[in-house]
Amino acid sequence: MALEPVPSMSPLVVLAHDDPGTADSLRHAVQSATGWQVVMAHPSPAGLTAALATGPSVALVGCAALASLPADCRTPVVAIGDDDRAADVRAALAAGARSLLAWPDGAADLPGELARVALTGQPGSSAGHAGLVIAIRGVQGGAGTTTVAIHLAAAWARWGPTPVLLLDLAGGLAFRLDLGTVPTWSTLTPVAGSVTAAADLGPGSVSAPLVGAVDPFVGAESEPLVSVTGRVQGSAPEPPVSIAGPTRWLAGEHVVGTAAATSGGLDAATLVGTLAEPWAGLSVLPLAGLADGAPEPPPELRVVQHVLEVARTAYRVVVVDLPATDGPAVATALSQADALVAVGRCETAGVRGLQAAIEAWTASGRDLDTAGAVVTGVRPRAPLAPREVRAALGDRLWGLIPTAGAELAAAAEDGILLLDRHDLSAVQAMVTLANRVVPFAAVSA
Repeated sequence: MALEPVPSMSPLVVLAHDDPGTADSLRHAVQSATGWQVVMAHPSPAGLTAALATGPSVALVGCAALASLPADCRTPVVAIGDDDRAADVRAALAAGARSLLAWPDGAADLPGELARVALTGQPGSSAGHAGLVIAIRGVQGGAGTTTVAIHLAAAWARWGPTPVLLLDLAGGLAFRLDLGTVPTWSTLTPVAGSVTAAADLGPGSVSAPLVGAVDPFVGAESEPLVSVTGRVQGSAPEPPVSIAGPTRWLAGEHVVGTAAATSGGLDAATLVGTLAEPWAGLSVLPLAGLADGAPEPPPELRVVQHVLEVARTAYRVVVVDLPATDGPAVATALSQADALVAVGRCETAGVRGLQAAIEAWTASGRDLDTAGAVVTGVRPRAPLAPREVRAALGDRLWGLIPTAGAELAAAAEDGILLLDRHDLSAVQAMVTLANRVVPFAAVSA
């Protein structure tokens, strides 16, 4: 991962907190752990405005003082508060803070968080999240991976960057969100020598194979499709017009241009027009599971690869919900992902699975900073205490999500999201996690 050159002068941090004791401890921690310069600001509109005029790399601001930030503040903000308090979470979201750091519980995370947030504020980095693919993978069954994936995708759809696409490779997303009859992977996948006329399908439509169509994942110039009886089925239609657009990095290894991604029968416009959009800014592509009544086989790896390539050109964030099991489709999705969020239960097996998933990610040549662990089912009588989880996972721990079984089960039954339930610690944790992985673009007060 190429980073911007380190400036010769130490970065500058503005610090404002309504409690003088906390402000002093934060100042000492920043200076001793990072060596960065600190400007102490009065937690008032005038004090913060004057301090931010010095051009700091990051601002550390207590949640009670976030409302005093100037409306045109361009400095990345780390909110200091309690991520278990709904008022602090709401204040951080309203101020557009890049993260919410507990103090003093989060003291060990302070240096890394300052460095991460400072990078997001550097010139040229504001558009760095376009076309990101985030893989959400459970390391064991029953970890709530799909719930995490749904709420992360929904949070980005609401607060940006948008639009967002949620791809389901674990199965059952349509049932979980009560989507009814919507286009699924089989809508886009060639079946028995024919393909679906995806361009003519909209949300709620039933897929209909079209004889004589070209395989959209091979391209109009490829060999014609052959039916199960060996007979050639028609001729290929004219290839679609490519949508002009910028070149994007794919999986950090090679560049795929928009023209290349749309050289087959499926282009960005067709993909966006085909998929269901149950909430504004959030499109979904489910994989039908047993709960939907007619389970689909996992899509072929070339289908997954092509859809991801096209999705990068059409969506700012692509969230892929992956099962704990391996397979060609899972391997392909992981190879194209820019970041991995591994999800496991609050128990020894879950933590070991998370460690193994992150080790496998880095063994494939990925940057360690692009993978993180999320532990679900945190509760007083859980098999592992939060401090044991933190000790085992260290900096790789991105989130602890408390148990909220009754509320999440009721939401799943009704096909609704719980983003507005700031009184639920589990929801607060998932919203905070989303803002950590991909900082929200903008938040309405």
